[in-house]
Amino acid sequence: MHTVKINHEDTALTTTTATEAIPTLAGPFGFFQIAYVTNDLEQAVRALGALYGIGRFQVNRGAQIETGAGIATAHFALAFVGEQQIELIEPAGGVDSVYREPLPVTGFAVRMHHAGRLITDAEEWDRVCSSVAAGGLATPVRGVYCHEGVPLMHYVYADTRAVLGHYLEFMYRTVAGRDIFAQVPRY
Repeated sequence: MHTVKINHEDTALTTTTATEAIPTLAGPFGFFQIAYVTNDLEQAVRALGALYGIGRFQVNRGAQIETGAGIATAHFALAFVGEQQIELIEPAGGVDSVYREPLPVTGFAVRMHHAGRLITDAEEWDRVCSSVAAGGLATPVRGVYCHEGVPLMHYVYADTRAVLGHYLEFMYRTVAGRDIFAQVPRY
């Protein structure tokens, strides 16, 4: 019989520059959404539909997304599996490199892009945005989704790729946006 001794150490992450800083984005940190990018939305809908047991996605074409470099156009497909939202994004023009960059130039692909956290409290939204800014994380996508001039959802992508390999998206659903996902299929 062998005895193994394990030494446990508490370690703290220390950083020296803003670009190396990782902000504390304290929770609750349950992810609401897993998002993938693809270069063929229809094929991705079939593939992920089979993988996750999704019979139908809500598809939105030609969505305009505010990026730091301008407006990107993308096609989206959404569905819920339990409480988890699955999002597929196909870049479709404009300043869409934030979505196109992880994809190969040729051949079908689906790539993990971001994990999303849904926030419904304005003060918590402000805290998260302050933490992202204080940590020096780039925010290549940031905007507000409105319907008839009424803000329904604020969103920001924090560039955590150096640590996590993907972005983190924070979405603040306003009171007016409480039904924003009501038509998204659920499985």
